[in-house]
Amino acid sequence: MKKLLTLIITSMLTFTLHAQTVAVLGFETDNFCIEDRTGTMSDLLTDELVNISHITVVERKYIDKLKGEMKFQASPYTDPATAKSLGKMVGADCVIIGTADVFNCTLTVTARTVEVESGKILYSTKMTCDTWGEFNQKLPDFARNLVSKIPVPDRFEGTWYGIIESGGYSDEYTITFAKKGKCSIDIVPDGDFDSATISAIGTWSDSDDILRVTAKFRTDIARLKNLKWTAVYVLDDSGETLSMNLPLGEGGKLVRVMFTKQ
Repeated sequence: MKKLLTLIITSMLTFTLHAQTVAVLGFETDNFCIEDRTGTMSDLLTDELVNISHITVVERKYIDKLKGEMKFQASPYTDPATAKSLGKMVGADCVIIGTADVFNCTLTVTARTVEVESGKILYSTKMTCDTWGEFNQKLPDFARNLVSKIPVPDRFEGTWYGIIESGGYSDEYTITFAKKGKCSIDIVPDGDFDSATISAIGTWSDSDDILRVTAKFRTDIARLKNLKWTAVYVLDDSGETLSMNLPLGEGGKLVRVMFTKQ
C-alpha cells in the first residue's frame, strides 16, 4: 500500500479544480448620473470573477433575460430574499448584489455576497473611487474579496488519507476536514518510534485555491510537533484526490503530497 501511494505521489498528473457558481445580479442606483454605467460595472466585475480559477460565473445576458421574464424589476434584487430566489433560478451557489451612488463627486459601490441555499450574507464590502480609472484599479481586489468567504464545496469536507515522504520517513496521515474551520489529524509515524497513532485537533481554511492547515501534536518526534501548511491545492475531476506541494523536504524543498478521500 505504501509503495502504491508513493508511486502516485511522485507521478506528474493534471488536475481540475471544482468550481462554485456565482451570479452577479448587478448594481442598483437612484442616481441618474451613473444609471447608464451600472451595467458596465457589472460586466467588469464579471470579467474579474471569470479570472478566478475556482469560480464559474453565470452569463449576464441569461440573468437579464430571466429578470425580464419574471418581472424582478418590481422587487429590488438587492434584497437578499429576492436575490436568493433569482439565484436558484439561474443555478448559482452564490449571488452578488449591490448598490452604487455618488456623494461629493466620489463613487461609492457597496456589494454583498449571498449564499443561495441559506440566504446568508457571506461577505459585505464597500469601495470608494474618485475616478473611473481608480474603479478599474481597485476592482480586482474587490472581486477577490467578494468570493473569499464562499464555502468550500461539501466534497472537500470529509476524511482524507495519504502518506508524506520526507527526510527518509513515510508518515501516514488521516485528516478529517469538518465545518467551521475545524479538523482532526491522525498520524502514524514511520521510523524507530512507537507506532501508536498521534492525534490533534487543528484548524483549516481555503481561500483563492490556497489550503491552510495548522495543528500542534503532543509528541517527542520533532518533525511532527508543529503542523503548519500553506499551499496551493488542486482536486481531480472526481473530487476524490487532493494534491499540493509542501515545503517538507531538506532545506524546505517542496514535496508533492497527495491525499485520497475515504
